[in-house]
Amino acid sequence: MLKLARQGIYLISSLILITACGPSDQEQAQQEQRQQQMQMQMVQTTPEFNEQMAGVLDRYFDLKDALVESDPESAGQYAEALKEEAEGVDPTGLNEETLALWVAFSEVIVNSSSELIPLEDVDDQRYHFEFISESMIQMVDTFRPVGYEIYHQSCPMVRDGSADWLSREEGIRNPYHGDRMMRCGEVIRRL
Repeated sequence: MLKLARQGIYLISSLILITACGPSDQEQAQQEQRQQQMQMQMVQTTPEFNEQMAGVLDRYFDLKDALVESDPESAGQYAEALKEEAEGVDPTGLNEETLALWVAFSEVIVNSSSELIPLEDVDDQRYHFEFISESMIQMVDTFRPVGYEIYHQSCPMVRDGSADWLSREEGIRNPYHGDRMMRCGEVIRRL
């Protein structure tokens, strides 16, 4: 019994020491704010660029919705529109770091859209949509191009793993399973 009491005291003392040595909530919040400010200084966009990014995002949502509906013909058409929208972005006015990020994101979007366009099987299209989504999530997270809330969603049951996508709506409409598992997934975060 005495041994158990000593172990309990040791555990409580350890927790107090760890808590006392760790950063306070205020310090942690200040550190996160400094990191965000540093990122914002590095990634600077223009209103024109953000408007073009909003267009890319709109075409992405069209493609996502076609995959939710398991409509391969529309998905191919929307992938073509997404590719054209991304290729048409004028990066004039971006600093070197921001331009490099846009080029990296847009290459994945354009190349994966090109792979998706000719496919007739919706599951094959969904495979390429996963790469598009990964790039779009990073793009939105980096540039914050729109003034409305976007939902980062995830399904844990895609090809022996999980896959993510963006949505305008909080409710889950899964583009990787369509009507087979329409509501499978969860909101990871709001952007």
